[in-house]
Amino acid sequence: MKVYACGLYVDVASALRALGSAFSGRDPRDVARDEALYAAVLCDPGVEKTVRLAFARDLDSSKIADALSERLRPVLGAGSESLRAFEAPFAGVTFRKGETLTFSAVAGELRTSIRGKEVGCVKDPELCVALFDAYLGKDPVVPGAKKSLGEKLAELATETR
Repeated sequence: MKVYACGLYVDVASALRALGSAFSGRDPRDVARDEALYAAVLCDPGVEKTVRLAFARDLDSSKIADALSERLRPVLGAGSESLRAFEAPFAGVTFRKGETLTFSAVAGELRTSIRGKEVGCVKDPELCVALFDAYLGKDPVVPGAKKSLGEKLAELATETR
């Protein structure tokens, strides 16, 4: 049963700056499978990244927060202030079918929006990397979103500029 649809976005200009010429001239299909492509985008705080979840059914936010916190806790530590600040906006929230949850990482800040309204901002580059690793890392929660983004980035990164 589908819980949400996922959109994964990066600012193209900042992503191409982070990638430089490392993939220039290579076969885009090979580049799209190269974890170095994703690592460059994931780890560079100058690359603006966004993931948007649109819910397919009603859902208590604690289910989303718990699932994400499970992935973040090993990286940040159970007592992390950043983790507590990340989790705080989810308290008591219920997502209705069609509503959205958006995370954007910009210059080491993770901004959280619920239903289009910003509800939290945590300045912690490590939190940004840990959260987006769930979508761009080796074990993505939505493999299709990673693959689609990677294919588009690979096409752009392999062009001769």
